[in-house]
Amino acid sequence: MDVLYSLRLQARYSRWAHAQLLEHCDGLQDEVRKTEWFGTQGSIHGIFNQMLLQDRIWLGRMLDKPYVYRSPDQVLYTEYGLLRAERMRTDSEIMNFVQSLAYPNLDKKITFTLDHEPRECTLVLGECLLNLLHRQSTQRGQITALLEQSDVDLAPLDMLAMPGIAD
Repeated sequence: MDVLYSLRLQARYSRWAHAQLLEHCDGLQDEVRKTEWFGTQGSIHGIFNQMLLQDRIWLGRMLDKPYVYRSPDQVLYTEYGLLRAERMRTDSEIMNFVQSLAYPNLDKKITFTLDHEPRECTLVLGECLLNLLHRQSTQRGQITALLEQSDVDLAPLDMLAMPGIAD
């Protein structure tokens, strides 16, 4: 299996998994989505917001179109419908970007300043993309845990459950 195939598969899976989680969130009251759970990274709504902000920051770096934001914990959308729509739009944008990549692009150097400490960092595009996809996976795990604490009966999120994988 080659690297581009793996990145494309992971981007496709991420878009599908986010859609599945959002479908589960659709049935929740807004107050449940926004409940701050003790000992967690916040609320379902908050984690989706944080994921979206970070995706836009990383995508902006990779596209050489910096995303302008006020702070690394900025809330992009307080209204769930807008957050949901922008999550799906951004997933499609990530998918289109990954589909357009060729091998030479993966080694393009990207220099940026870290949010949490004022220092410059340089990574290659492939590493940036892996970071974006890995971080999404971590945040999906947090959202899944909060949905389970909210007594939501989740369908499997394994890649094998994604249409077109194990048909």
